[in-house]
Amino acid sequence: MKIGPKTFFLMGLALFVFGCATADEKYFLKAETKANVFVSPDKTSVQKVAIMPFKAPTELIGSSVSDLFVTEMLRAGKYTLVERSQLTTVLKESELSLAGLSAASAVEVGNMVGADAVIMGTVDEYGTVPYRGDPYASIGLSARLTDCKSGKVLWSVDYAGRAESRRTTLSEQSRLIVHDMCASLFKKWREME
Repeated sequence: MKIGPKTFFLMGLALFVFGCATADEKYFLKAETKANVFVSPDKTSVQKVAIMPFKAPTELIGSSVSDLFVTEMLRAGKYTLVERSQLTTVLKESELSLAGLSAASAVEVGNMVGADAVIMGTVDEYGTVPYRGDPYASIGLSARLTDCKSGKVLWSVDYAGRAESRRTTLSEQSRLIVHDMCASLFKKWREME
């Protein structure tokens, strides 16, 4: 079967229109977010990033929230991520703990594992709040990316929100908050391209 120039053009146009955004891009772009975002206008060569466990009321909460960031950052496709086991190995050798690392220590660990930058964060709120007589999940998070060479913060994002349903669990609300934060970052990156 021979394809004429008009058919070829229409097929190409359809591929362009429907193929512009990948499923993961749509995942971020369709989100209506309210997160507070700062992205440095400076050009950066950051490619490899280590995500540290977030400071939180418990080590488990901090590790869980940082794991949610791992998934979202992988979907965003902006960085290559350092595997957590590499971080753990370096920390054991240097007798440091993942939990509660200072910004300077986190940057040092990032350098040791060959990361260009580290993502550090804080779980400011993790619990329930009363609303109309019922407990609702409420999560507040902040995160930032710090360049390992310069120590400069390249982006920062924070967001807090109460669940819309009393049936929403803390882990579900955490996932929603992290997604909104990363979607806000993704949209800002797109604006700056």
